[in-house]
Amino acid sequence: MHRKFWIGALTAALLISLGWGFNEYRLAGDYRLKAENSNRRALNDFASHLDQLETDLAKGDVASNSTQKILYLSQVSSISDAALKDFAQIPAEQTGLSYIGQFLVQAGDFSKALTQRIAGGGKLSTEDEKTLRDMHERLMPVNQKVQNLIVRMDTENLVWTDPTPTIRQRLGFGGTQIAEAAADGSEAPSKSVRSGLDQLDASLQKLPPFSYTGEYATRVVPKPLGLPSGDVTRGQAQGTARDFLNKVGYTNITPEFGGDSQGPLGGYIWKYNEAYLEVSHQGGVVTFYRDQRSIEPRTLTQADAVSKAKAIMQSLGWQLVLTSSEDFGAYVQFEFVAEKEGVRIYPDKVRLMIALDNGQLVGFDAVPYYAFHHSRTFPEKISMDQAVQKLRPDFKVSEKRLAVIAKSGNQEVYSYEFRGQYQGEEYLIYLNASTGAEEKIQRILKTPRGEFLQ
Repeated sequence: MHRKFWIGALTAALLISLGWGFNEYRLAGDYRLKAENSNRRALNDFASHLDQLETDLAKGDVASNSTQKILYLSQVSSISDAALKDFAQIPAEQTGLSYIGQFLVQAGDFSKALTQRIAGGGKLSTEDEKTLRDMHERLMPVNQKVQNLIVRMDTENLVWTDPTPTIRQRLGFGGTQIAEAAADGSEAPSKSVRSGLDQLDASLQKLPPFSYTGEYATRVVPKPLGLPSGDVTRGQAQGTARDFLNKVGYTNITPEFGGDSQGPLGGYIWKYNEAYLEVSHQGGVVTFYRDQRSIEPRTLTQADAVSKAKAIMQSLGWQLVLTSSEDFGAYVQFEFVAEKEGVRIYPDKVRLMIALDNGQLVGFDAVPYYAFHHSRTFPEKISMDQAVQKLRPDFKVSEKRLAVIAKSGNQEVYSYEFRGQYQGEEYLIYLNASTGAEEKIQRILKTPRGEFLQ
């Protein structure tokens, strides 16, 4: 009787365990399906915006009167911003995608600068027309390749990530076709959506950056202002990469060398599993990090993510101020900026992405900080009370501070920042701290994902 009882109990426990395991497997499968559907939706939206962007750039180039120029260039500005938001949600290797991100920022910024000039009665120079035409010509093949990728995804049922390597490939036979094709300039058919994007952008990396006058004329200045002095060796860079990975949750690992990136902020590329980071040649600091691991269902709140982000920044040695956050569902993106003598310095920013399944850092971008950070001296200023008098009487101020903001041509403006309400909507108004002149106005849009500036 006793023996039968234990057999029955063990059988029941086994059945419960099997049922629990099957349910967890099913839930994991459902989550993976939702994640892939979300990725596909982001890519489809991105492709749609990219196609519209290419059309509006073409129309803006051919338009002859100022009204039509303003119409199409303003659309380029707004659509590039929408495409950039879609682009940010597409998981892929940073090795290639940095170019497209930079291109979208530049296209939107340049078209905005031209729109403001034309609206103010100015005209486009021959050089402006040439830059606009160059942007369109570069975008056409990019758009074509992305549209082809969408067609393959729909007609060939192209998977999102590369298939698991076979035993033959793991032993080194037949597993390097795509890598070799990318290295010699040819384009072997990609085996997945992700590798297709990586191949596309790897070829685009060879193109030179644009030269123009705008708020973000280049992603970086010609010579980075914030990098420490002195070059580091590959061995020293590996030590820096290992230390960074240890601090963000990886222990007892050795990152593998993945090549060199070029440009003013060029560095040594390091990889470990799905993680990728760059350590700058000059100064030996981590400028960029991305972990492409699969993120499980969220268990943390946004408040939990805030605490994690602040703790990680402290562990990495950063003393910056948290200014904004954006919830993408699986992770939250934060922006931290430098502050000196109570003045917020917005050009010197660092972005973090915190996964909501376990609070781990999955994204880090210190490129803006190392590009623009330098020692600043602040000029004489009018008083806060004098600045407030420059505002509309019916603008209700809720926050006020001193700040450094960026304007056209990477110029910086020492200003007063006022956050407040007018006609039921929230705005940020920036007045020149020395003269009181109105420098910039941004409208604050509140959504479930966070606050956005328009």
